Amino acid sequence: MNQHDEAHEQLREQDGPFLRLTEGVGDLTNPFHREERQRDVWNEASAVGLQVALWLGTAAATAMVWIGGRTALPYALTTFAVTVVASGFALAHATRLGVRPDDPRWSRARRLVPYGVLVLAFLAGVVQAAPSGAFGSGLAVGAAGGGVLALLCAVIGTVRARRRSTPSAN
Repeated sequence: MNQHDEAHEQLREQDGPFLRLTEGVGDLTNPFHREERQRDVWNEASAVGLQVALWLGTAAATAMVWIGGRTALPYALTTFAVTVVASGFALAHATRLGVRPDDPRWSRARRLVPYGVLVLAFLAGVVQAAPSGAFGSGLAVGAAGGGVLALLCAVIGTVRARRRSTPSAN
């Protein structure tokens, strides 16, 4: 067992059920992951696959809501929710293992601008397609408000991460 595996095992034992769940879903205890090159290549392939799934899922949800309108709204919301949950699990897993996904040394905020525009287009489509009446109004306000709040939190998190990584001038 190498140093990476030992540190990972210690964190896994401390964190408990969540990491056991994510490691089970990812089949991370498979002997395949013990060989360093295979693990690195698979990690890169998984990162690419996750990004493609997030982009395509969000683009599909956006297209559904704009093309299918009210009829497609439940399917668009479900598709969008799947992408949010998948990315949330990836971020939570990394965070629980001590990796800061918002570390500015690794992330480029401008790369996320097109994704933010796509999410805003989805939210605008939800507002446009929401049925009229009390339920539809609540759905539109909740989806748009929650989405805008999430984007705002992402921007604030990015700004805070950049400030943390910049040495203070004293």
